Amino acid sequence: MQPVQGMPPGRGASPPVGPEPATFGRRLAARTIDYVLALFAAAAFFVAMAVVTVVLTGSDQTTDAEGTLWAVLFVFGWGLLLFFYDWLYLVTWGRTLGKMMVGIKVVSAADGGRLSQGQALGRSAFFGLPQSLPGLGHVFTMAESMAAFGDRRNRSLHDRVAGTVVIRT
Repeated sequence: MQPVQGMPPGRGASPPVGPEPATFGRRLAARTIDYVLALFAAAAFFVAMAVVTVVLTGSDQTTDAEGTLWAVLFVFGWGLLLFFYDWLYLVTWGRTLGKMMVGIKVVSAADGGRLSQGQALGRSAFFGLPQSLPGLGHVFTMAESMAAFGDRRNRSLHDRVAGTVVIRT
């Protein structure tokens, strides 16, 4: 199949079969919403755990070990939070809250059906876990997400690895 004149490389002449793939803009909007929600959840977790710690210990003083644990969790826990957030929502509903709000859904690329546990787990791990490495992990995630521009179904690397596609609903 030859590309149509004026089409970007990687975009074939025939339209994709089945539901319309979600645009990069919709995916970015959904991810931004998810990040804000995850940030609120993380802040609520840290506040709740601080209160629980004070109640259980009877002191607002922390030890060096507790301080180190909180610092490590704060710095490296973001990717783990995103992994669990994505995985639990994708395996249950096929979409996160952000995806629900912008009208997109993740489905199996093979048949357009519901994600398997392995697909949801693999997609979430490939996207979320690298973000546990501050700076470098975020650059990796941004680069692998930009791969959607080279795919006719707008699939990022985490979609290709898991055998998924994001569609409009």
